Parts: sequence; C-alpha cells; structure tokens
Amino acid sequence: MRPNSYRQHGCGNDTNRDFLNFSGVSDTVTEIIVQAQGKPISIGVSGAWGAGKSSMIRLVRAGLEQRAEGKRSDFIFVEFNAWLYQGYDDARAALMEVIATALAKEAEQRRTGLEKAKELLQRVNWFRAVKLGAGSALALSLGLPPTGILNEAIELGKKIATGNAGADDIAKAEGTVTDAASKASGLIKPCTEASPPKEIHAIRKSCEATLEVMGTKLIVLIDDLDRCLPQTTISTLEAVCLFLFLENTAFVIAADDSVIRHAVRRHFDGIVDEGLVTSYFDKLIQVPIRVPPLGTQEVRAYLMLLFVENSTGLNADEKEAVRKKVCEQLSQSWRGKRVDRAFMQTVHTSLPADLVARFNTADRLAPLMTSATQIAGNPRLIKRFLNALSIRMSISKSHGVRG
Repeated sequence: MRPNSYRQHGCGNDTNRDFLNFSGVSDTVTEIIVQAQGKPISIGVSGAWGAGKSSMIRLVRAGLEQRAEGKRSDFIFVEFNAWLYQGYDDARAALMEVIATALAKEAEQRRTGLEKAKELLQRVNWFRAVKLGAGSALALSLGLPPTGILNEAIELGKKIATGNAGADDIAKAEGTVTDAASKASGLIKPCTEASPPKEIHAIRKSCEATLEVMGTKLIVLIDDLDRCLPQTTISTLEAVCLFLFLENTAFVIAADDSVIRHAVRRHFDGIVDEGLVTSYFDKLIQVPIRVPPLGTQEVRAYLMLLFVENSTGLNADEKEAVRKKVCEQLSQSWRGKRVDRAFMQTVHTSLPADLVARFNTADRLAPLMTSATQIAGNPRLIKRFLNALSIRMSISKSHGVRG
C-alpha cells in the first residue's frame, strides 16, 4: 500500500500558500520594501533549520507581486540558492552573473535599458574572468585569451608537430583555437579601466544606471545560505556586499544567523572577539526579522492543515477555503480563539470521516510536537515525523492484510 507523503507546504517547498500563519510577518516585510520607495534595503530572515525561512521569503515575493497589481515594471525578482552552486561554481561570481543576466533578460523583454544591461553583464563577465588566475588576468588585460585555453592549444600543437596527433587531435585543435577566440571576445571588456577596484565601482554604477533607465526595483531573494560550507557562505555574502545599498535594490537573505557566525569564525581563523563575529553579518542587514517559533496552537493548526491537504475527500478549492479560515482563526488566537477539532468541523459542512479522525490525532500530537526537544515545533521535523509514521502505518496495515 502506498503511504501518504506530507510535502513541505509552508516550510521550504514549491508553494506560496501559508500553512504557518506567517502572513502577518511577511506582510510587514513587504510593506518595508514598498515604503522604502527605491531606497536600498537589506532584510535578514533568520531562524533554525526547517523553521520556515524559505516559506517566509516566498510569501514576501507573493506579497510584492500582489502589491504590483500586475504591473510588470515595478519589480524584477532574482532568486539565488547558494547551496546549488556549492562545489560547482564560485558563489561570489555566480550571484553577480545571475543578477546581471536577469537584468539583461528583462531589459530585452521590456525593450528598455538594453544597452545599459548589456554593459553590466559585460563588466561582470570581465570581473569573473580575472578569477581564472593572475596569468589569465594579465592575458585578458592585453586582449589575449585566458592562459588555460592557450595551454590546451600549445599541448595539442606539440602533438601535431611530433607526428603523434591523430584525426581527433587535429579536429580538437581546430575547435580549441575557435573556442579560444570566442571565449576571449566574450570575456574581455573593451574598456580602459581594467583593475578590479575600478570595476567594482563601475559594476555598482552600471547596475544603478540599468535599474534607473528601466524604472524598476531589483529584489534579490537569497535562500539556503546556512546549508553551505563556510567558504561558499562568505563568498555569497561578499557578492551581496558588491550590490548592497544601491538605489532601487532590496535584498532578503534567509539564513540561520548562528550558522553565519560559524562561517565567519572559520573564514577568519583565530578570531576570538564574538562581537566582531556577530557584527560581520549584522552590518549587512538593516532590518532583522526572526521567523516566529510555533506554539502548541500553531502546531495543532499546522498538523490539521497538513491532514486537510493530504485528504482525497476535498477538492483544491475546498482545501484552500479551509486553509484561509484556519489562518484567520489563528490571527485571532490572542483573543482566545482556538483551532481544534470542534472549530475544524465548522469550516466545512461535510468533512470526510477519516479526516475528522485525523483531527483527533492532531489534538493529541500537538503538545508532544511542541514540547519534545528533538522536534520543538519545527515544521520540517514535524513533517518528517508524519512521513515516518505514515510509512509505518502502511507497512503495518499491509502486513495485517496479508495475515
């Protein structure tokens, strides 16, 4: 028998629906960005692993899109998951390229600011090229292809000269020469200021100019930073510094601040002043937001919503109607309003019997899920528990049927 699977709604999966009653906090973040009126803003969304940081930034994006009222020109969103680049790319360069590429693509679609956007992308490409090494940086500044490509061509040339090259080697040599030419032309920036410090300043000015011409705001949403190794974490934060505090930009960074502090300690080996460790991240963040912990009331409602979402007896519209009523009830919890079985039976006229039985389970599990130190109300851990329980129940039922 196939077990139910409780997907991570409202805590790090592909949904903008609020299962954790976070909309109050996300609406506040949305309002801060809107009220900034183009002034640079950086917002840190902190919380433990699995607490719902990803859900929070998705709700922020959904809120901004709703505020834009369908006007595409208001915001350009860039979502960057640093963890995906770990081990495959330099996170610092990757973030720069993702931002520049997104602006170039938007400019092309909107037919405005295209020249500025292309200039920004070209500058980023040059800056990324110098990461190839000192020899490559020198070659690029002289208008030559990177040394790595030249070395490959030289080795192939030696084979051909000594008569040890076959047809494949000759074909590869021709391809290498073509590749060298194309890569050199794509990476070299035909400008006179070819030093990294000047380019950093030029990239910042170019980004601001692009956004001004396009008449839009750049919203960068950075997620899963606390999953990365220290080197990737610091590299991403360094790239954030490059674009931070520019006009018409907003950064929303989701990360466990304790993991960031650990990365800073590892990066600056030997640092003993905890104040310096903490201030490193704090200096990047203007508005710190902490994902609120779930109490027994919220955990009970969360469990019930998961059971509703997994029910086959309700259609999608009915499930969404239940979700909205539960979140509305939770927002009134300070008045003594409760989300329990009795309330759930009032939100829909004909709930399936098996679903009502699961509400009883939620009533019993909620205090345990909140007080157990191994779970402590963590949404992701709650879902793991439910998935494990579902599998065990399915196995047990399967064995019972066979018996």
